Amino acid sequence: MKPSGMAPALVLAALIPGIPPSNAGLADGGRDGGWKLQPAPKPWVAEGFAESLDLSGLASVDGRHCLVASDELIAVQVGQLDPETGRITAGAMVSLGDAAGKKKAEIDIEGVAADPAGRTYYVTGSHGVGKKKGDVQAERYAVYKVPVDPATGAVRREEIRKSSLRPWMERTPEWAAHLGQPLQHNGLNIEGLAFADGKLYFGLRGPNVEGHAFVIEVGADALFSGAAVEPVVHRLPLGAGRGVRDLVACRDGFLFIAGNASAEASKAFPVSEARQPDTRFRLGWWRPGTTPSVEWIGELTAGEGKAEALLVLEDAGAHIDVVCLFDGAPDGGATAYRLNRPALTGAPARP
Repeated sequence: MKPSGMAPALVLAALIPGIPPSNAGLADGGRDGGWKLQPAPKPWVAEGFAESLDLSGLASVDGRHCLVASDELIAVQVGQLDPETGRITAGAMVSLGDAAGKKKAEIDIEGVAADPAGRTYYVTGSHGVGKKKGDVQAERYAVYKVPVDPATGAVRREEIRKSSLRPWMERTPEWAAHLGQPLQHNGLNIEGLAFADGKLYFGLRGPNVEGHAFVIEVGADALFSGAAVEPVVHRLPLGAGRGVRDLVACRDGFLFIAGNASAEASKAFPVSEARQPDTRFRLGWWRPGTTPSVEWIGELTAGEGKAEALLVLEDAGAHIDVVCLFDGAPDGGATAYRLNRPALTGAPARP
């Protein structure tokens, strides 16, 4: 897959005058690409996870072992996947941050991605402020590298490494302007994370600028090297008021959840830029470097909760099977879908 994007310092500035002519006709946020979304024939359930009403991240390195996150914790939880029974079963809890002396510490984990070849997970905090009060917590600005044992899926605790996108954001004026701002005011907030070809792709819920959401691409090794990074920034024409709520790599593109870029008003922020209630979530397909780069697949619905995390179960020629977790639903409201593909065209599949 060939990445595309502008130099980071130019991306937001280039959007200020309006959507470029090359994106004419995409103001509605992409097009119908011929996908068909249907409920999977087999139900799924997640059981035994801490803060199960707030599950926010899910990834697997091998289709049997997984890592599950909650945005209310400073830890992640390993789990077991059983495709035959459709169960995701909780295992050991693994602390990532230092909660010593902190009454209510959280990383605000919003994305988990897997590198199957490296038997490694990556976990990201939101890099944003509290949704209701706008409070700043240092733990939220963290990205973790979490290696696991290839045989058991157990986390190699002594090998966990920590990094952050915050230094780059602070020295890049167009991003610094949104850093530290609440979602109600188009603040910066990461909610999705994918891994592909040695790169990490951070999907941003906010900001949305002139109908575009953003994905930040950075080399995984570079991010954890200690050196300054210069990511590539991709802009996705999702339409006004929409942001990326999760992101997962497939063999020839990325699936993503699109939802409200802003947050509902709160006591601290009684005025919000939200254009719609935070109740509608669309599944989309993104292929960097293609025109148009975004295709819509369909609406994600559950009895309750907000579509929050995607896991690819099978990436086949004719279809992709996924499980989606819903924040606010009991035990994550695990719901399986089959995505029937249109004919594959364009970029070749990854090996």
